[in-house]
Amino acid sequence: MNSVFIDTINNKNSSSLLFISTDEEYVNKIKNFLDDKCNIFFLNNDKFYLLNSVINSFDLIVFDNSKNLLPKFIEGFKFTKLYNFNIPIILLEDEISNDLSLYKFCNIYTILNKNIDGNLLANNVELSLNFLNNNKKVQFEKGFYFDITKEILYQDKKIIELTHIERKLISLLVSNINTLVNYEEISSVVWKGKKFSIYSLRNVVKHIREKTDELFIKNSSNRGYVINTI
Repeated sequence: MNSVFIDTINNKNSSSLLFISTDEEYVNKIKNFLDDKCNIFFLNNDKFYLLNSVINSFDLIVFDNSKNLLPKFIEGFKFTKLYNFNIPIILLEDEISNDLSLYKFCNIYTILNKNIDGNLLANNVELSLNFLNNNKKVQFEKGFYFDITKEILYQDKKIIELTHIERKLISLLVSNINTLVNYEEISSVVWKGKKFSIYSLRNVVKHIREKTDELFIKNSSNRGYVINTI
């Protein structure tokens, strides 16, 4: 088994789950219960640095903490900008600790006993993904995040006031996260066939940057715009 097993499903619209465990036998057993729930990725060791470039591409993490590797996982990311612990984690424990401080720090969604039946774990994953998809939030640097369902941009808990066009542009870019959206698609979706010019688009982007950060939305070779989470 490779250090990272990547499911062969390649559906852009499917949810992606990262399963972290050093117990290869356990990973192989659980995989069969999760295959039809989402795109599954496995890290079957404690080399968390391997996740640096891809950590933000996952919707949910299932973390086997039976070897008490959660502190090491947190230590590997808390001093970087690559991961802000905004991805919900289903934590598997042999014994649940009474000290919740560590759990709260890294956005634990729920804690389950590692010996949970595979079907029950799969059901919890499916319910979690359904909830997250219906309440989808995309996190960015400097405390910004976008609620896809409500189309609201926040910095920490403060709402960033946006015009209708600004909101629709951010929503379109977020729905194509880390992917270039060209001018034609922006015109069709955001302006809906109404009068459109590159100048007016640049002006909208300028105002969004003034409300957020200069690098919040990036231009790509005068072909369109992209929002990155990594």
